[in-house]
Amino acid sequence: MTPITTNIAAFMAHNALATHNQRMFQSLRNLSTGLRVETAKDDPGGMVASNALQSDIVGIDAAMNSINRGEQIIATAEGAITQINELLLELQAIVTESGTQGGLGDSERMARQGEIDLILEAIDRIATGTEFNGNKLLDGNLDYELSGDGLSSFDWVHVNNARLGTSGDGLDIHTDVLVPAEKGRGGITLDGGVLNTSMGLSVTFEITGPGGVQQFTFADGTNKLDMEASISTFAEELGIEVDLSSNNEMIIQSRDYGSSQFVSVKAVEVNGQDSNGNTFVKSWNGTDWDFEADNEHSNNGFDAQMLINGQMASVQGLEARVVANGFDVEVRLDEASNQVGSSNFKVVDGGAFFDISTGPSRAGLSSLGIRSMTTGSIGGFDGVLNELRTGGSAAVIDGDMLKAQRIINESVKEVSSIQGRLGSFMRYTLESARNTLGTTLEQVAAADSGIRDADLAWETASLARAQMLSQSAMQALSIANSHPMQVLSLLSSA
Repeated sequence: MTPITTNIAAFMAHNALATHNQRMFQSLRNLSTGLRVETAKDDPGGMVASNALQSDIVGIDAAMNSINRGEQIIATAEGAITQINELLLELQAIVTESGTQGGLGDSERMARQGEIDLILEAIDRIATGTEFNGNKLLDGNLDYELSGDGLSSFDWVHVNNARLGTSGDGLDIHTDVLVPAEKGRGGITLDGGVLNTSMGLSVTFEITGPGGVQQFTFADGTNKLDMEASISTFAEELGIEVDLSSNNEMIIQSRDYGSSQFVSVKAVEVNGQDSNGNTFVKSWNGTDWDFEADNEHSNNGFDAQMLINGQMASVQGLEARVVANGFDVEVRLDEASNQVGSSNFKVVDGGAFFDISTGPSRAGLSSLGIRSMTTGSIGGFDGVLNELRTGGSAAVIDGDMLKAQRIINESVKEVSSIQGRLGSFMRYTLESARNTLGTTLEQVAAADSGIRDADLAWETASLARAQMLSQSAMQALSIANSHPMQVLSLLSSA
């Protein structure tokens, strides 16, 4: 059958040409946009997956920007703390040089005190003036806010990290003292408050404390007040104190508590002779006093045993710390509270929060407390830096120089500890999170690219194929259109 009204061959060639042109145009679009999936009709399932992946990419990018901002904040605080630490070292040098009281005149001491006052003012200026984007960093603004009657049981409480609930109720902190701390102790035998050798002879005692060793010679019949006055002259250097609460012993004990504190009492001579065979030293067995047969006794203190929120704390003397699961709390027991019992307080608010996750989950928030670095806050067991000011108890002029040196030493340790904690937070929390997110971003972006992006090599080959087929279809259409003309030629020949 050879019809001329309906050209079936032309229809077929036209349809093939349209198909090849559509494929060619799609390849051209993919090559020009670089995308394989530009609209949902290109790949509905792929478009859904790509949108989800791009949402993840946006979240990761935002989290990395947040982490970078957090690192800038911590770096700003750390830089200021470095300056404070340098000032403390200068302060330490001045106080140490000022310890030679006999070699300094009044005018020089006043000049050195003036230097100290200026350094302390500089520390306060740094602490109150360091800010980032309008937020104070070192004045206590980023510290945690605490409340509760149990706070009176502690000399200080430092909350370095805490996860606060979303209900606004804060975080309850429960502390339990299981075993009290003890000081290192030794004793000298007394008889009704008097040294009694029963021989009318003098006794030389060697007393050793955490700070050093010193010998003291007492005659038979010396009363405990005179003995205490003599020993107390060196108590600061030795790190000891004298307890006169008993008439039967003169108790020599360390100033502080804990296993690192010790006292040694030894009767080395009796009127210039070896003291063996006499009993002038008593040993402390934890509950009572015993005679020490060899006239020598050394005793270390004991660290307290404490629980903080049910977890066994790491304790040195009266200072306890628990670090676990975003919870970092340090406390120092008040001496009056150094007994079996419980104390409770609450972390109400505060802290600096850093978002290191890609979503709105609270689990992605990491918090950090930065306590005040002013001279009224930095210090330790012996006091704070503010006491070194003119008129203070540890001033160069008419102050306790040994106390000043101890305060500075404790301040240097505290500032270094805070600086190290900030560095650890930056490295192990922020930097680690950023590196993890960077790896995740790489993999998510690769997955999205595999779905959405065009393969240029494939699209180039596809375009060439479509062009060739399009040209072939156009040639076929030309032939199909000329076929009816051939049929009409039969009529003309007839």
